[in-house]
Amino acid sequence: MLRYTVAYEVKPGENLPAGLPRQALLVLSPIWRGAFLSLEYPDGDLEILEGRTISGESCEVQVFWTRTDPRGPAVCLAIGGDAGLRRVLGPGREKTAGGLAFLALAESLIPPEVLEVIGPPPAAEPLLLGG
Repeated sequence: MLRYTVAYEVKPGENLPAGLPRQALLVLSPIWRGAFLSLEYPDGDLEILEGRTISGESCEVQVFWTRTDPRGPAVCLAIGGDAGLRRVLGPGREKTAGGLAFLALAESLIPPEVLEVIGPPPAAEPLLLGG
């Protein structure tokens, strides 16, 4: 697979007041895209992630493997629009919503339909020794 980067920035706004400066995210897998991402935690709690735009509208969520260090572990990352992600928690939770710039997912939380698209985590890149 050809590796490339995605430019991602979250503008300060209602969903995420601090925003997130522009990032160059290395994409190491196909990208899963959906209107929302449902996460079910081991204790049964449910969380829905929606992509948000600075105008307050919903947009797609994207999930893919990335890493910040060539020799480091791959990370499954969920990102939204230019206002980040909107987190909606299941019923009975004290806090029902909140904004996130992105969310790194533990392998055990990646839904099967997402894993079918992005595949398993890529291996770390070998260390090249120069002479």
